[in-house]
Amino acid sequence: MYSKDLLNQISAIANEVPLHLIKLLAANVEGMTVDNWFYARNQVVQSMPQPNLRAQVGQLLDTWHRENPTLTPQSLALALLAAAQTADQRRRSQSTSLVWTGPTSQGPALRRTDQALLQVINTARQYLLVVSFAVYKIANIRTALVKAAERGVTIKICVEAPEPSEGKMTYDTIKALGKSISKHATVYIWPKDKRPQTDDGKYGSFHVKCAVADEELLFISSANLTEYALTLNMELGVLIKGGPQPRNVTAHFSRLMEDGVLVPVEE
Repeated sequence: MYSKDLLNQISAIANEVPLHLIKLLAANVEGMTVDNWFYARNQVVQSMPQPNLRAQVGQLLDTWHRENPTLTPQSLALALLAAAQTADQRRRSQSTSLVWTGPTSQGPALRRTDQALLQVINTARQYLLVVSFAVYKIANIRTALVKAAERGVTIKICVEAPEPSEGKMTYDTIKALGKSISKHATVYIWPKDKRPQTDDGKYGSFHVKCAVADEELLFISSANLTEYALTLNMELGVLIKGGPQPRNVTAHFSRLMEDGVLVPVEE
């Protein structure tokens, strides 16, 4: 039975350290002679170029020596290489692209904001999270959301509500989304009693704008779900496919919902 600490440390190094350094580490580990442990350990640690990496490698070697001493140097080296190769392939599979609304330039062509958001919505097959400060005049987005619901996608939408403590909104966000959306999606707000407050009584604002499909495709933008933001304003964002970020954002908002920081509202 291998130590959980050892496995976690191998995984951490694989995810945080460049592949060429892990190859160097694995080669040095594979050549270790454990008869003189402290000398061999010091040689491997000192082969690493940065102090923080030397400390991390030292901790890994100590955990190996203490908790799994029967594991051969060759086996540990292979585990490091396998984990690093997997992490490197995952990083390479991730792609990012800039998204823009506004005047064009002579520079590289950028994706349009509405195109990127529609891609996220249309990609979703199981779960869709949409987060925005403001929502109005979004006919094409609303149509895409309806189609997602018809595909059986679970849709959760988080929006700002200026008067959440009374269950009201100064403009009707549910109406802006449309009955077809509110019927198929769960809409969440950040209640006033859950928000930080300054000494003079001002509350924090729900100013996030993002969308995530199936924990695989993440769109982060300065743009709200409004006609002007998607077509007229200057807005900048990034579209991220693959990697840990889409999953991490989904998990973060799920925890906020589970903890009651974000609460569902009735129409």
